[in-house]
Amino acid sequence: MIKILLAGTPNFSVPIFEKIINNFHVVGIVTQPDSRSGRGMKLISSPVKDLAIKYGIKLFQQDNISNIFDELKLINFDIFLTAAFGQLVPDNILSLAKIGSINIHCSLLPKYRGAAPIQHSILNGDKETGISLIYMINKMDAGDIIFTKIVKIDDDDSSDTLFKKMSIISSKEICNWLELFYNQKFNVRKQNIDDVTFASKLVKKNALLIKDSSRNMINKIRAYNSNPGAYLFINEKRVKIFNAITIENKNYLKIETLDGFIYSSKYQFEGKKIVDIGTQND
Repeated sequence: MIKILLAGTPNFSVPIFEKIINNFHVVGIVTQPDSRSGRGMKLISSPVKDLAIKYGIKLFQQDNISNIFDELKLINFDIFLTAAFGQLVPDNILSLAKIGSINIHCSLLPKYRGAAPIQHSILNGDKETGISLIYMINKMDAGDIIFTKIVKIDDDDSSDTLFKKMSIISSKEICNWLELFYNQKFNVRKQNIDDVTFASKLVKKNALLIKDSSRNMINKIRAYNSNPGAYLFINEKRVKIFNAITIENKNYLKIETLDGFIYSSKYQFEGKKIVDIGTQND
């Protein structure tokens, strides 16, 4: 049976890894260290750590994967697969896999290399994106392309819903891709350097909704969604905006744009509970 080492961290990775666990021999899982979160700053484990514990798989947690090179060198594995791991993997670890080290990336590379390809595809109003399975090299998302899968972006998709959609689609494709990769039944394709674009992590300081076209403001709300969350100020009060449409609804929060208004049914004034009216129409 094909032996696989996995590395990943967030919820996105879980359906993919679970499908692999149930179909192949997973020899170990690498994930980020536990992090502190919330008002009490409780130590929280990653979803991938929880998955490893669920299946009793050997777990490695390091803020720098280089620190466990000697341990990984003792493990026999054919393929090293990462999905939303969050670290650049050095060459000496990439070379440990007998068949190859590969990564699932959420864009149609070379478009949107970097930390936030899903968010940037929505921010830019793209109608489709995709999943790329690529060779890992010691340069961010720059490896040769092995397989791709086009994914439609619906008008009501947010970064949250698109994350879930792409995770599920990846989990449906991954077993077939791994079999084909193991048996070298694919045609590799190099990335065109002239088409490279980058998708840096979305940060809070850029989450402010500046008056723009209705479409651009809605795209920003969809992209920033729950994290870090788009916001504006109303009567000097900060308001987090979770969604918006262009169809007028008197029950929704009305937001002025350069070409009219948009309307939000889910929003939160600072220090208050979230208002969630739903999708009713009058």
